[in-house]
Amino acid sequence: MSWSAVPGWAALRGYRRAWLRPDLLAALSLWAVLVPQAFAYAQLAGLPAASGLYTALGAMIGYAFFGGSRLLNVGPESSVAIVVAGALATVPGSEHPVMAAQLALLIAVFLMIGYVARAGVLMRLLSTPVLTGYLAGSGVVIIASQLSKATGISASGTPVAKAVAVLLSLSDVNVWALGCALLTAAGVLLIGHYAPRLPGPLIVLIVATAAVALAGLDDRLDVLGPAVGGLPMPSLPWTGLTNPLAGTVQLIGPALSIALLVYASSVLTARAMAAKEGKDVDAQQEFLGLAAANAAAGLLGGFPANGSDSRSALLAGSGARTRMAGLGAAAAVVLTLLVLMPLIRDMPQAALGAVIILTAARLVDLAALRRLWRIHRTDFVLAALTALGVLAFGVLQGIVVGVVVSLLEVLRRAVMPYTAVLGRTGEEHAYRDVAHHRDAETLPGLVVYRFDAPLFFANADVLRTELQRLVTDADPPVRQIVVDAEAVYDMDTTGAEVLHRVVDDCDRAGVGLALARTRTSVRALMHDTGLHQRIRLYDRVAEAVAAYRTEHPELQPVVRPAHPHRRSVLDRLRALLATRRSGT
Repeated sequence: MSWSAVPGWAALRGYRRAWLRPDLLAALSLWAVLVPQAFAYAQLAGLPAASGLYTALGAMIGYAFFGGSRLLNVGPESSVAIVVAGALATVPGSEHPVMAAQLALLIAVFLMIGYVARAGVLMRLLSTPVLTGYLAGSGVVIIASQLSKATGISASGTPVAKAVAVLLSLSDVNVWALGCALLTAAGVLLIGHYAPRLPGPLIVLIVATAAVALAGLDDRLDVLGPAVGGLPMPSLPWTGLTNPLAGTVQLIGPALSIALLVYASSVLTARAMAAKEGKDVDAQQEFLGLAAANAAAGLLGGFPANGSDSRSALLAGSGARTRMAGLGAAAAVVLTLLVLMPLIRDMPQAALGAVIILTAARLVDLAALRRLWRIHRTDFVLAALTALGVLAFGVLQGIVVGVVVSLLEVLRRAVMPYTAVLGRTGEEHAYRDVAHHRDAETLPGLVVYRFDAPLFFANADVLRTELQRLVTDADPPVRQIVVDAEAVYDMDTTGAEVLHRVVDDCDRAGVGLALARTRTSVRALMHDTGLHQRIRLYDRVAEAVAAYRTEHPELQPVVRPAHPHRRSVLDRLRALLATRRSGT
C-alpha cells in the first residue's frame, strides 16, 4: 500500500502551526458533543457506557489517518446503534460487548473487500432522496426507541412496538422520569437558542447528574450506574473464548448489512460536507477510512462506527482546518476515560433519552422533504417510501427499499421515456418543447419530435405508437417527421426493427422521416441494418427543418399552445398496451 492511501500521514507532514488553534477549538467543541452522544448511543445499542467512548477513540484515530474527508467525524452513531442492538438481541447480555467488537471487525473486513474490489460504484444507487428518507425514518425510529426512557414505562420489542406500548400505558408514566426528560430537553433547547456556541447537551447532562447525586434521586430515577474507566488495551475479541467461532458465524449476515449501511450513510454525509466547499470525496478511499475506523473500534472493545451528520456539521461550523481536530478530540476522550468516568454513575437515563430524542429529531428534515415535494414529486415519493421502509422493516431494510424503488424508477423512465414535440424559439437553432415554450414556432405539416432515452426492446413501441398518433391527430396533415435523436445514445436490434416498421408506417401515410443529431454508435447500427438507406440523416435539427422549408417555401411558421402530444404516463401506457394487443 502506497503512502497516498494514508491521507492522514500527508496531513501530519504538511501541518502548519497557524492551524493548531482552530483545530484545538474544534476538537473541544466536538468532544463536548461526542461524550454525551457516546454514552447515549452505547445505551441505545444495549452496551456499557464506556463502549461508546472506546468506539469514538478507535474510530477517530483510524479514520483520521485513512479517511478521505477532513470534516467527516466517524464514531458512535444512532442508526447503527439501533441495528447493532437488533443484531445482538438473541445473544445473552453478558456477551454483548465481545460480540459487538467482533461485529466491528467483521464490518472492517467487508469494507476492505469493498476497497480491493473497487465497489465504490455502489454509490450510484444511493440518491439524495433515498438519504433524506433514510434519515427521516431513522429519526422516527430512534425517537420511538427512547420514549420508554423518557417516560419511565418499561417496554420491549422493536422501537415502534416500544412506542406503541408506551402510548398504551401512559397511566403508568413515571413523573420523575418525564419531568427529568422535559427539563433536559428544555435546557438543551434554551442553551442552543441563547448560547449556541456552548455544548448544551454536555452542560445539561452534568447538571442533571449533579442534581440526582445531591438530591439522592437514584431511587426514583433509573441511572446509568457504575461505569468502568481506564484506557482500553487493543486485543482481538476472540481471545479467551472456548469456542471463538461459535457466535461469529451468525454475525456475518448482520456485519455485511451494517457495512453497507455504514458506507452508504458515511459517504453521503462526506459528500454533503465536501460539496459546501466545492470539493468532492473519493468514494474508494472511504472504504479504507471506514474499515480502519471500525477495525480500531473493534480492537479497543467498541462497537461498529459510522459517520455522524451532526458532529461532522459541528466540525465544519467550528472552523476545523484539518483532520487533526479529530485526533484532538480523541485525546480529550482519553482524558475522559482516565479521569471523568467515575463521575457519571448518577447520570439519569431519562436525560440521556431526551438528548437522543433531540438529536434524532434533527434527522427529520421537513424542509428537505417540502423541497422535494415542490421541485420533483417523484423524488419525494422515493424519500417517503424509504422512510416508510425504515419504519416498517428496519434501518438497513429501509435503504434497500429506497434502492429498489430507485431502480424501478430508472426502469420506468426507460420504459416510458420523456418525449416532446419541439418548436423553434427566439434563437435560430434552438428547438424547445412546445408544451413549456408557448412562443415556439412550428411549420404546418412538419413535426419535430424528441425521444429522451436509448431505443431498445422495452420502449421502442412507445416511439412507434406516438408517431402514429401524431400523424393521425395532425391538422393540417403531416408531411415530414424529424426525430431529434441526441438522447438516443444506444439502440438494440429490436429498436432497429421498430424503426423499420416506423418507416413502413410513414411510407403508407405519405410522410417523410428523418433523424437529426444521431450518435455514432446508433448510425453504425443503422448502417448494419439498412436503415441508413431508408431514413435521411442530418447533423442538426435546424438543417432538417431548413431542408423542409426549401421544399415548401410557401409555408409560414405558426405559434401554437401546448401540443396535443402531451399526455399522462397512464394514458400513454394504455395506448401502448392497446397497440401490443392489436399486434400493430
